[in-house]
Amino acid sequence: MSFISNLALTGLCISVGYYAVTVAAAQRFRKRAAKPPPPLPKIKPRAALLKPLHGVSDSLVDNLLSFMEVDYPRKEYLFGVSSYDDPAAQVPLAFKPRYQMEQITLTVGGDPDAANRKVGKLIRMVPRAARADVLVLSDADIAVQPDYLRRVIGDLYADPKLGLVTCAYRARPSRPDIGARLEALYINTDFMPMAILADTFEPLHYAFGATIAIKRQVLEEIGGFESIKDLLADDYHLGNRAVQRGYKIGLSSALVTIVPGERTFSDFWHHQVRWARTYRTVRPISIGTILTHGPFWALLLMLSAGFSSFSIGLAAAAIAGRLAMGASMIRNVARLPLSWSDLMLLIAKDFCITAVWFTSLFGNTVRWGERQLRITGDGKIRDAARRGEPHSGEHPQPPPLPSMAPPQMSDPSPSSQ
Repeated sequence: MSFISNLALTGLCISVGYYAVTVAAAQRFRKRAAKPPPPLPKIKPRAALLKPLHGVSDSLVDNLLSFMEVDYPRKEYLFGVSSYDDPAAQVPLAFKPRYQMEQITLTVGGDPDAANRKVGKLIRMVPRAARADVLVLSDADIAVQPDYLRRVIGDLYADPKLGLVTCAYRARPSRPDIGARLEALYINTDFMPMAILADTFEPLHYAFGATIAIKRQVLEEIGGFESIKDLLADDYHLGNRAVQRGYKIGLSSALVTIVPGERTFSDFWHHQVRWARTYRTVRPISIGTILTHGPFWALLLMLSAGFSSFSIGLAAAAIAGRLAMGASMIRNVARLPLSWSDLMLLIAKDFCITAVWFTSLFGNTVRWGERQLRITGDGKIRDAARRGEPHSGEHPQPPPLPSMAPPQMSDPSPSSQ
């Protein structure tokens, strides 16, 4: 066999092994998430839920309503926008008549010196949460179950060495657009299993933006949000700096839901390139990720072996393993419906992700919402072309606000089983 064939065969074997180990780790996480929430401390910590907002997506109201419905006795809500002109400012204000017993605060503006405008809003929010023991920050495209905060806080205080906890997440597209479907497949069959697998085999040294619950003392020790205001991978660095201070990071048993805002293939592509180049800033030598791209190695093996019966048989077995792994993640761990069209699209998505990986190696610019950003060598961001503000799922003409009906979370997550 040629060098290329041997390389492809090695990559294929590693990919199949990765699929098997990932399924085992995910089933272990599923069992942990199915248990009741861990007990809370006798004196329950006061939690401040921080929500930086920008623009109104189709799912924003339902996402935020799911947070308003969480079952936890000592909590307050802080929402942040850049200006009152942002239509997102009207959403938390509309909540106040319905949730009169809740403390809801809207902050306007951010740190003008922060290149990362999401972090700039967080900097403005923190002084308004002076009584909070725990700061729980999450992205605007996240929806949660009622026991979410009990799980997150219970997990955080289960070990005194923990400085923060983070959450893995599943994706449920709100529309049939190709961008949203591809994004959901990536999250459910690539990101979610990798996050669970990483927590299984090594201590976490980074966090995920879907949820970061950090003790106030820890945030102050690492220099507050001001210390990461110019960094692209703010969630990674927030967790990593806590680890550098001697704290541990835990993966909560809560599995949250992201609602992808991508519409077109171009939206999906640019989002994935941004993620890949962000990852490159924190792990410059990320060659290991390509070794788990089974369909790519299967195709390379067949091409290099002249489509021999041996190579075709191995490639077919690897593709079958990938489909089985993806189906297990979607149905058994994410607890989402699975269609044959999703499975067929999964392989096409895998080839797209391989192309994204190679593309990310060249260039240092990313698109975040309507901004073009340049990533510097130390992971900081600068405007390449000032066009707007970064956020997920921006609409040039924001849709009218939906009615304030309770969120529909009909399909249960593992945490509610």
